Amino acid sequence: WAAPQKFPLWSQAILSVAIVTAFGPLVYRVAYQSLESATPLVLLIVSVGVHFAMTGLGLLFFGAEGFRNPTFWDERFALGPVALTGQTVIIFISSLALIVMMWLYFERSLRGKALRATAVNRTGARLMGISSHTSGQLTFLMAALIGALSGLLIGPTTTVFYDSGFLIGLKGFVAAVMGGLASYPGALLGALFVGIVESFGAFWASAFKEVIVFTLVLPILLVRSLRSGHSDEDH
Repeated sequence: WAAPQKFPLWSQAILSVAIVTAFGPLVYRVAYQSLESATPLVLLIVSVGVHFAMTGLGLLFFGAEGFRNPTFWDERFALGPVALTGQTVIIFISSLALIVMMWLYFERSLRGKALRATAVNRTGARLMGISSHTSGQLTFLMAALIGALSGLLIGPTTTVFYDSGFLIGLKGFVAAVMGGLASYPGALLGALFVGIVESFGAFWASAFKEVIVFTLVLPILLVRSLRSGHSDEDH
């Protein structure tokens, strides 16, 4: 319906973000709400199933062909020997703005602190009057919103396929592990490091650039495991 209308790029972006964001609470309601007390292993298995289901729907609706969105800013800049595109500048500024907003939300707002409390101790949060259902829906809403914004920013820089999100998400996980899962500046530095390694990996051996990135996480996990010591497993 929207494609033949030829809406302006900004209105297409807003419409896309609104549609994708609305799917977040829906996925939580259908797949996760009844399993909120399940073990992490069960939730992991369900997450894998949801991933394959959504990937199949993406293949059905969009096909196997790749797409590339138009850029939001076509300017080019030169910082000495480094050439930057306008889209790259938008990605960097948007990422910084999103990190700051997430930090303010989780550190300064009451709802953000409630989400953190639910993540740490669901039973204790319930005793304090925090709804786990509302927290779950809000979490998936934020995840869908961030995913939609990421897709809009990444789309003009590379060809996007129906299953591209899985590989991008894995690289994001590697960056978060490197920088720290609870540190926003660390995650940013980890993402920059992953991007630099992938770029140099594509120059050295383009067929193994993903392998190089994912291999980096192994020594980091090993070192952190040795530093944290061993404790009895809870699950």
